[in-house]
Amino acid sequence: MRTGAMTKKLLVLKDIHKGYGRPGSHGFRPVLSGLEWELEAGTRTAIVGPSGCGKTTLLNLIGALDRPDRGEILFDGRDISGYSDAELALFRNRELGFVFQQHHLLPQLTLLENVLLPLLAFQKGVTTAQREWAGHLLRKTGISDQRHQLPGELSGGECQRTAVVRALIHKPRLLLADEPTGALDEENASILAGLLTGLSRDEGITLVTVTHAPEVAAGMERIFHLRNGQLIL
Repeated sequence: MRTGAMTKKLLVLKDIHKGYGRPGSHGFRPVLSGLEWELEAGTRTAIVGPSGCGKTTLLNLIGALDRPDRGEILFDGRDISGYSDAELALFRNRELGFVFQQHHLLPQLTLLENVLLPLLAFQKGVTTAQREWAGHLLRKTGISDQRHQLPGELSGGECQRTAVVRALIHKPRLLLADEPTGALDEENASILAGLLTGLSRDEGITLVTVTHAPEVAAGMERIFHLRNGQLIL
């Protein structure tokens, strides 16, 4: 954690409420209740807690994949909770990177083609600088030699490393990882955990990961526990 200097708040959550079902009905299930949280730019944070406590719900709100029932989500001072669907899609593409438990690579595309694919959502081609950035990330994650192979020819660990590179291809300011090592064996999980923290540190990208894995949480600067709809340090 940085000390002795002003730190910038990249993300601020104010009075966040989220539940499932119709409010007031017998089946309504509150998940987050008045949650308040601040995330400093450039930090690495783990969110832990038992299954069903709302970790993925919270990550979906931070990642603009869902909307709160009430409250404000400020990203770099901008309230994104009132954005339109189109504005949220553009925001996600420009500012956020996502890594999930499953890699979700397209089987008919090579490793490199999968990595470059997100760039084509809002532009017609890939620039030389973007290809150089992709090459840099592939070398740092140790999968450059496999860049022309299909996902079916790669190991599970290599596929998940590809997913990490894909998440970073547009240089997001915030990387969100939801159980990124959950489908990997112990050795590959340890390698991926080290890559996530190393890339976050070296490239200056803020990292938030939801995890059950102690080795992943241990590599973070801060660990928050989600309990009764609140984040506790």
